[in-house]
Amino acid sequence: MTETTSTLGARLLESATDPRHRVVLTALLEEGHILALDSVQRSLAWEPGDGTVACSWDHLSADLHDLGLDDGQRAFLDLLLSATGVLHATSLARVIGLDERRLAILLRAIVRLSGCDTIAVGTRT
Repeated sequence: MTETTSTLGARLLESATDPRHRVVLTALLEEGHILALDSVQRSLAWEPGDGTVACSWDHLSADLHDLGLDDGQRAFLDLLLSATGVLHATSLARVIGLDERRLAILLRAIVRLSGCDTIAVGTRT
């Protein structure tokens, strides 16, 4: 399955019923590079046969080290996978491998997961 990232992302978001999964997908789309990789698309997205596409978080989790990701990409995806609630856990110390842009995306995802709408994450001036 090779789709444009925005098309695949929109289809995956449309099929996601779990709020945690929507937050993780939104963060992946915001990051912009990881979901664009064919290896990630093949591992994450599956078509159940009814014209929709769905996420296979457990498959992506199992393939994490075989996707051809660099250390920063793998750390970011590892932390996001822990937010899906699908039998995946990692240490919060993985943030050490994140650059500033991915860290901000992850922090915004955590805030969205918490349901809090009063905390802003971004650059202070």
